[in-house]
Amino acid sequence: MSNPSVLESQQSRAGAASARTMAGCWILPPRRALGLYPTQRSRLRIERGGVWLTVTGGKGALPGDWFLGEGDEQMLEPGVHAVIEPWHGGRAALSGGVLAEGVQFRWDPVALPVPAVQSEAWSRGVVAPWADLVGALRGAAWAGARLVKGLLQWAGAGRWAPTTAPRTCIDAQCE
Repeated sequence: MSNPSVLESQQSRAGAASARTMAGCWILPPRRALGLYPTQRSRLRIERGGVWLTVTGGKGALPGDWFLGEGDEQMLEPGVHAVIEPWHGGRAALSGGVLAEGVQFRWDPVALPVPAVQSEAWSRGVVAPWADLVGALRGAAWAGARLVKGLLQWAGAGRWAPTTAPRTCIDAQCE
């Protein structure tokens, strides 16, 4: 385990600061603000320090202000405007301390869960055609039932009985 004071004594000030930077993090210097305009759902995670987050705009997003500390996360929906400013609980950013280094944060897109994508494909590719088929079979069954009913009514009315020519009598002679 390395001792930070030894590390700092053996490197330049810039080298020591970069060694404390977490991989994949953005750095927001003290007394600066940064506007974020997500185009897809994303996650803002504070890795070191604290921020004051202001969110405005966007459908379904509640505007508001939040104070986020190390390890805190906030989901940002597409179309919102989020502004982050370093916040250190009212303490000034001292020239030599951790507060002078600014805030380290991650801003990463959040992918849709795979099951949600698969369920949408399942719905479009299987469920919808199945519903169409069931509806068509119901219609065919209903038409078949009406056909059988019509045939039975037609047969019951004597339509299938063999027909004979009516007997006619001419001059009082009947055959």
